[in-house]
Amino acid sequence: MRILTQRLELVSFTEDELEAVALGEREGRLWAPDYPTMGDVLLAGIARIADVAIPTDAQPWGPLQIRERSGLALGGAGFKGPPDDGCGEIGYGLAPSARGRGYATEAVQALVAVGVTQGLDAVTAETHAGNSSSERVLLRAGFEAIGVSAEMTLWRLELA
Repeated sequence: MRILTQRLELVSFTEDELEAVALGEREGRLWAPDYPTMGDVLLAGIARIADVAIPTDAQPWGPLQIRERSGLALGGAGFKGPPDDGCGEIGYGLAPSARGRGYATEAVQALVAVGVTQGLDAVTAETHAGNSSSERVLLRAGFEAIGVSAEMTLWRLELA
């Protein structure tokens, strides 16, 4: 699977790339200097252990790597699994060196567009309480906060 945006491409991980991220094997990789983050390493490890399916155009549910159009890997995004009752949950994260450039918003908007093409009714996401940067990403993408706890805020964007 490959999703193109103005400046980015969100691509399915190859098995080799997923293993390299999980193990932090940087040699020969076109990665931002601070990629992968601990979150990327954790996600890649879980995906390998759980044998998560590689996202395809027909079944886009799973982790994608965020790359600049130049090919430089910056982070990850994707649907956390198949939709539940017409609703898909997304997650995203960028290496610190890639933050503040609108890349996360661009990636989230691309995932929302996939949700639309897949006929989803809504897309949800979570942010850690006080993560104002991530909150701004979701607000720019049209999400609304629908639940708040001491640790997390739940966001939702109605598509239908």
